Amino acid sequence: MPANLNKLHQLTTGGVVELEILTPTSSKRVKTEFIGLLDKKFIILNYPSTKRLPGANDYLRDGVMVVVRAVIEGGDGQVIAFRQQIMSIASHPARLIFINFPKQVQSFELRSQTRIPTLLPAKLKLDDDKEVGGIIKDISLTGVMFEFNEKQSLDNLKDKECTVSLKNSSNETKNFQGQLCSIKEQGDSMSCGIKILASENEVKDFMKENFIDPSILGAELD
Repeated sequence: MPANLNKLHQLTTGGVVELEILTPTSSKRVKTEFIGLLDKKFIILNYPSTKRLPGANDYLRDGVMVVVRAVIEGGDGQVIAFRQQIMSIASHPARLIFINFPKQVQSFELRSQTRIPTLLPAKLKLDDDKEVGGIIKDISLTGVMFEFNEKQSLDNLKDKECTVSLKNSSNETKNFQGQLCSIKEQGDSMSCGIKILASENEVKDFMKENFIDPSILGAELD
């Protein structure tokens, strides 16, 4: 199947996708769920709640152009995206969005580097001074995956800067400035993909302090 269309069959029913609604002057982004597809006919998404998108009826109409983005779970960290028009909005037996089947799908790597699994205790400080405790599930020279149990909506904080606080083997706190790149639910927990804004050498030094060998990532040791 050409144009990466086969990757649509790797999407998980009920999995979260991002729906970007394009308007003549701006765009609206909202999280919703992938319901399914009929090959070469249409894609089906759940209609977002008014809590996620107030005034959804003003934006979601037949013929409106949208961009759909989703992460392929369990793969090699790929994000897929396609642009197409809304075919129809169904109201019975459930509110669903039918989107014309795309002619092509774009695909790119979510992670530019291999990450090393860890279980490092950490704290995430947000720009409103809120602090969340959790663990770093994996780390690379450019980013970390932070997981915590407090269920809350962080969608509006995507792309915002944050601070990741970790302790080294000497129990000294090390703060890294970061940027929230991805936020998703995983069962009873939440996970955040965070781009680290520090230099690779700073991250490499922290790894060595915690007995993590950065050479696993193909990094040259100083």
